[in-house]
Amino acid sequence: MKKVLCGLSFILFTHLAFAQEIDTTAILVDEIQVDIKQVGLSAKGDTATVDLFLISYQRNPREFKLNTYATQVGDSKGNYHLYDSMKMGKVLVLLADRQNYLHYFMEEDVPVPLQIKVATWTKDRGKPTYLKLVFEDSKEEGKYLEKIVQL
Repeated sequence: MKKVLCGLSFILFTHLAFAQEIDTTAILVDEIQVDIKQVGLSAKGDTATVDLFLISYQRNPREFKLNTYATQVGDSKGNYHLYDSMKMGKVLVLLADRQNYLHYFMEEDVPVPLQIKVATWTKDRGKPTYLKLVFEDSKEEGKYLEKIVQL
């Protein structure tokens, strides 16, 4: 009996000691998961690029409406910068187009790439550290959600 108890306690202890940690890095806002793919600078250091994946967990397809002027990339000094280009899936929005919103039709559990480029970046700012995402709430039209994503 003593050997059985020792064996069970050993199994229980090793199971708890070597258990895998749960990944808590996923960012979830309005049933949209934001995954960071890559953050980097161009070879010259004059363009910052942030690559993300957005995944919708709503059962029905949804329209995703991103406010392009409010969505900005933050540097290590806490300053935010407007994008030069945003690309979500195959939809490209340039700052020169002066388009307020990026509309995208998202389906459930389908990752959609979102790339944001800031062309006026300087090397002294370092890599981008934050991204401010601003998009329309799926439950209330006209209400916008703001999420600061730490890169």
